[in-house]
Amino acid sequence: MIKVDKTLPINPDKSGAVPILSRDQVWRGLMMKVDDARPFVPLMTKCDVTERWDNGLLRDIIFDGMSLSEKITFYGQEKVAFERVGGGDELGTIWNEIIEDADGELHLRFAFELEVPNLSEAEERDYRENRAGGYLAAVKATLDHLRKLSAQGKI
Repeated sequence: MIKVDKTLPINPDKSGAVPILSRDQVWRGLMMKVDDARPFVPLMTKCDVTERWDNGLLRDIIFDGMSLSEKITFYGQEKVAFERVGGGDELGTIWNEIIEDADGELHLRFAFELEVPNLSEAEERDYRENRAGGYLAAVKATLDHLRKLSAQGKI
């Protein structure tokens, strides 16, 4: 099992040079991301929603060259779970969670637990480091895209 858990501040720059994002704006952006993650996730080249229900959806994606199916579940305006349910060898769950600290500052937590069969211990460690870097870049890209959408008045 490959596990990573990171939390980034949503509004680290209070200078006014970049938009300050509210929880509602981040949530609306995350909902846009589940519908089409390509503008938010540089390694995603396909994102097609195939089914919807009240608190989630099913989509087919291509991420880093892998064809995968994801079941996505929404939890209020707090958390989105992306469960890999089919396709490639990288199965498991990824979470995006909006967290508010004791000072009222918003943070975006991303975590994943992935299973990739037939990796040696060294290969698993390298895979974890590579994926952690890729997902951290995706979270940073997500926050950057949310700021852009906010500046454009789209969220």
